[in-house]
Amino acid sequence: MFKNIIALVFAAATASASVYVRDTNNDPSLHVEQAIANVTGTGVTGNFTFVPIPGQTGLRVSINVSGLKQGVQYPFHIHVSPVPANGNCTATGGHLDTYGIKTANAAYNCDKTKPLTTCEIGDLAGIAGNLTANANGQATLTFNDPIITFGNNKTTILGHSIVVHNPDNTRLACGNIFGYALKNPSTSGSHTGSSQTETDSDNTSSDTKTSGASSAAMSAALAIMAAAIAI
Repeated sequence: MFKNIIALVFAAATASASVYVRDTNNDPSLHVEQAIANVTGTGVTGNFTFVPIPGQTGLRVSINVSGLKQGVQYPFHIHVSPVPANGNCTATGGHLDTYGIKTANAAYNCDKTKPLTTCEIGDLAGIAGNLTANANGQATLTFNDPIITFGNNKTTILGHSIVVHNPDNTRLACGNIFGYALKNPSTSGSHTGSSQTETDSDNTSSDTKTSGASSAAMSAALAIMAAAIAI
C-alpha cells in the first residue's frame, strides 16, 4: 500500500508541471504563450510580462519596476532592435512602428481609443500612461494592449526590446523580449493563468522554465507523503 501512495505522490507532483522553452530564435513552429522582458539600468530593475487576453485580441501587459523616483513620469516603449550583450540601450533603435504611424511631417498623438490608426505599435505608454513610482520607488501597472501579438509579423513583440525612459526621453533601463512556448503542448492542459507571474532572473537565464503550478503540486504531494508516513 505504501508503494501505491508513493506512486500517487510522484504523479501528483508531475501532473501539474508545465515546462516552457524559451524561443530564442523566433521559431514559427513554436506556439508562444507568454513573453517576458527583464529590464535593467543603473539602479533600476524590473520585468514586463505579456500574455494573451482570453476572448480578445492583443496582449495583457503586467509591469513591475523598482529603483524609480517617486512622482516622476517614466515613459516606456517597445523598441525595434534587441539589446546587445553589452547592455547598451541606445543600440535598440527607435520605437516599433511597423505601420509608419509617426511621420516627420505630422504631429504624433497616440489616441488609445484609436490605437490602430494613431499609435505606434511600440507606444505602450501611449496606451496605458507613463510609469509612476510609490514612496518605495516601485511602479506596477497592468493593462490590455489591443494591437500587439506574438504571431503576426507586423504586430509581434518577439525579437524586440523594452526601453524605460527618463522624463527627458533619455534611456534609463532596457531588456529583450523573449517568448516562451510549452515544451510538450499536447499534454499541457490549461496552464496560461498559472504562469503569468513567472520571470527569469535575467535575459541570459536558462532556456527552459517550469510553471508555478509544479511547486504547488509538489507541496501537495509532500503533504500526502507526510500523511502516509503518519499512518
